[in-house]
Amino acid sequence: MPEEQLQDALGEFAHFLRGLTEALDETGGWYGVFLQRDPEGVRAWLEGREVPPWDVVESLLHDLSGRCGAQAAAEAGTRARRLHGAAVAAYDALTGPAGLRDRLDTTLAELRDATRRERDLRAGLEHAEPGTEADTLTYELAWAADDMARAHARVQELQLRIEGSEWAEGPPLVVGHLAPHEPAAEPVTEDSVVAEPVAEYAFTDSREGGQERKSANERAGEARGSGTGQVPPPSLPPHVQQAVATAVTHLAELRAAGRGGEAHAVLCAAARRPAEELPFIAEELERCGLAVDVPTLLWEVACLPPVPLAAAAGALAAAGRDRDCTSLLRQGVARPVAEVASAAQTLLDGGFRAEARDLLAALVRTRTAQEAAGLAHATDVPEVLLPLLLEAAEEGAPHRYRDLVHALRMAGVPDRLTGAC
Repeated sequence: MPEEQLQDALGEFAHFLRGLTEALDETGGWYGVFLQRDPEGVRAWLEGREVPPWDVVESLLHDLSGRCGAQAAAEAGTRARRLHGAAVAAYDALTGPAGLRDRLDTTLAELRDATRRERDLRAGLEHAEPGTEADTLTYELAWAADDMARAHARVQELQLRIEGSEWAEGPPLVVGHLAPHEPAAEPVTEDSVVAEPVAEYAFTDSREGGQERKSANERAGEARGSGTGQVPPPSLPPHVQQAVATAVTHLAELRAAGRGGEAHAVLCAAARRPAEELPFIAEELERCGLAVDVPTLLWEVACLPPVPLAAAAGALAAAGRDRDCTSLLRQGVARPVAEVASAAQTLLDGGFRAEARDLLAALVRTRTAQEAAGLAHATDVPEVLLPLLLEAAEEGAPHRYRDLVHALRMAGVPDRLTGAC
């Protein structure tokens, strides 16, 4: 292919990428993270001098889903996969295999460093005092695991490109990585979860005798219909329990062999299992001496879209795992306010008022008053969520309540919706 055509392929993808990022928030989401960590690299991607790894594109599409909706992200995702594949093929043709091998060596070194850091943090967490020290290590561990998962995915991508595989036909989705809002870039649905090969058999969709997985919405509906305000304790089929036990055993083997990236992939797949299985998975991890993996599992669950996140929180609460439920909600509050509102409403609809309030309390504690006040315009039922938000703020620090009330006034929220303005 003539060099001019190759450059056109790079330019077309760069043009698409610029249009995509123009719709995103430079201070939030994965786009904000990439700009903060590697501004020069982002500039090179946008100018067409470099092609970002697919996991980066996936994350940007996820940001788009949060801001513009799942349909917009799905449409952009289809085009992104095609253009990215063509751009990668063009870039590889221009740079040659030697450049790819050098990049693979660099990425392998990054994977080793990330794996070592993840292992050290995990060891530190095992002996950390509960409270601030453990919370800090858990946070750092989650980001180290994300670095490791990304490096692992990039090694696989580069290996495919070096081998001459048909990457141009569309890069595969990598396992959902950690994210400040959600883990998967393309809209995640109950029937479109994709995992890396290492995790495919470990936590796969268990269907027997035509029995279909229940969606998060259906589970929430059952909770509403029960009239008890609680999801019944999970009663899992024998074959599901056995699959979980087998997967956890495999995870233990991966940990023992120092294969942290593959172990993280198994946890990512576990996080996307039906919500009613989550307490059992956590219990099985603890039973097998892998309690330190439970926070990573919860972090991955916290990255799910609002409805399955709420279903997971409800399942943990119903199973009596209140501490895990609280941890999950605190981590989930980092997502856009509109998604926090959706998760809170889903919890309320399921009868989990205390959990919805905990989620909103975390929103007040961790976000600015202006961001928290944005809840008023991020929900179709502000008259339901705003009183709960104010209640959560009032039980916290007095200045937070005053700041929230002021922010609500400035946002033009009518007095009748707050009862405090």
